[in-house]
Amino acid sequence: MFATHLKWLPIGIGLSLAVPAQAMDSSLYLIALAGQSNMIGAGDVRLLPVGFPMNGPRIWNFTNADIWEPAREPIDSKDGQVDAVSLDRHPGVGPALAMADAFTAKYPKVSVGLIPCGKSGSSIEKWQPDMSRSSLYGSCLYRQKQAAQQGKLRALVFWQGGQDGKDKKTAKQWGKKFKTMVAAWRADIGNPKLPVILLVLKPGTPLQKYPYRDVVRQQQLSVQLPYLTKIETIGYDYNSDDIHLTTAGQLALGPVIASALPAP
Repeated sequence: MFATHLKWLPIGIGLSLAVPAQAMDSSLYLIALAGQSNMIGAGDVRLLPVGFPMNGPRIWNFTNADIWEPAREPIDSKDGQVDAVSLDRHPGVGPALAMADAFTAKYPKVSVGLIPCGKSGSSIEKWQPDMSRSSLYGSCLYRQKQAAQQGKLRALVFWQGGQDGKDKKTAKQWGKKFKTMVAAWRADIGNPKLPVILLVLKPGTPLQKYPYRDVVRQQQLSVQLPYLTKIETIGYDYNSDDIHLTTAGQLALGPVIASALPAP
């Protein structure tokens, strides 16, 4: 079933869901995107190749304005943002659209819905269970449930950890807090087998402000959970800060994430 005209669907007090005029699959493969700056993206939108994404008509974005739009970079745009808790002033190219483009190329009958929820500089503590819309966790869960009117959440992609490298004690607690978050997320979504894809911090970034990043990395490598897939972020093109992927780096990483998503 397809929506072929603009209509407003009530989803709560004072809030509506705009469905675009472009034909939209009402059974989207939904993917939640959470974490910090690399998930939001710092790549230069102007460096995107012509014709990207190739499968644009089948890729949708539940924007921070809580409306469905044909997906375009930056996916985590602040335009019309509803929940200020995840506001980022300068979002750029992240891995999500390249991931969705590769996935829809592999599955020509599938349409994907992206749900961006990241926040630059957010610690794992900021992602702990809290159903308030003023929390990152609560805001993201709320938006996933609204987006679920157009499909089913099939995976959570999580890229975070650098912020926890400031303090050794905090870094050593990363694994425990990640497990708490995933358990709560699955329970609140109602799917104990929700696939989670964890993007692992690259090693050896020498930053005085984040001297324990490698401790976080070891936590990420050692954490064990059912239905958890880990992806290394080594070997991609990074900006001069050696933290944030360039546009080219994100475009290369996206298909790798797509290969880890469960089949439709």
